[in-house]
Amino acid sequence: MLENITSRYSFLDRNGKPLNLDRHLAYDQNGNKHGPDFSNLTSIIIISAERWHDTERCVETIFENTPEPFEIILSDAGSGRETLEIISSLEEKYKNVHVIYNRQSTGTTGQRNQGVYYSKGEYVILMDNDVLVLPEWLKHLRGTAIRDKKIGMVGAKLLKTDTTTVYYCGCHTITLEKEGNVYGIGLDKAGPMANLKRDDPLVMKPGEVPWYTTTSLLVRRDAIFKIGGFDDMVEGKGIFIANEDKDLSLNIRKEGHKIYYCPDAEAIHNHDYSKVDRKDAYHSKYRLRMEQIEKDTEYFLNKWGITYLIEKLPHEDNSKKWNGKELVRIDLRLDSDKFKNDIVILV
Repeated sequence: MLENITSRYSFLDRNGKPLNLDRHLAYDQNGNKHGPDFSNLTSIIIISAERWHDTERCVETIFENTPEPFEIILSDAGSGRETLEIISSLEEKYKNVHVIYNRQSTGTTGQRNQGVYYSKGEYVILMDNDVLVLPEWLKHLRGTAIRDKKIGMVGAKLLKTDTTTVYYCGCHTITLEKEGNVYGIGLDKAGPMANLKRDDPLVMKPGEVPWYTTTSLLVRRDAIFKIGGFDDMVEGKGIFIANEDKDLSLNIRKEGHKIYYCPDAEAIHNHDYSKVDRKDAYHSKYRLRMEQIEKDTEYFLNKWGITYLIEKLPHEDNSKKWNGKELVRIDLRLDSDKFKNDIVILV
């Protein structure tokens, strides 16, 4: 959580010295000053954990395709020398790129909280470092949020690398809710939602969604501060790397904010699970920590009283049910009488 974050995490520069957390001014990519009014500035927060080539490409596409004023905050997870050299060079090249150098990972939650705390923009963008943004992406995200102050988060359309097929969009998100309580949450990418194309009517439908991924997500800075940021690890309790996007979404909704999907904002998610080297430094050291993922999942489900983790994929139903002790695979029939009145999707 953002409360007491400076006493729990170090905010260090490349020389191991404390960063100035009391910034009164911020600079955008054009060298323009922002402050004390930061309403035109957007802070883009990216986790750096090895994969320097992805981070470099991500940052370069932001500069290429973002005329709106922005700053970038990289929170590094204690990466190796090669990655540190690259992110240091980005910091030197661009005066609006800031790096938080952690000696070790503070988790996806902790590192994003560090970025949020250091940020100055009225809006923050939570972004994975394997994202490549496309023209006008930020224009459309900000435009959606500005229209309604009750909108706390806005998510972009995510494409596969071929740019014609959808990786993730609004119609994929789903929850099961009864009397205002969420008892199921996840993705439905089966049936008509499988293998959607970029301009499919389902993909191009904007609107309110029950939750959204943090892969490329705009959040009101005041809203995320109000909920205390991500529920990171405090005295051994919290979330470290898994289900943080769902948890953030439910917390934002709990405070009365809406979550929107904006199909005109587009980005490429440059990730293919079939080509993942699970033994590389990123996956073995940071991402595929299965024991931690299980702990995070158990914490998240118990926190919200959720029974079903929904993951209906084109080729299989990987949904699971929490029985109070463990997750068990189930064939989740969402069209059954048991669920049909409780399904919440894109509206």
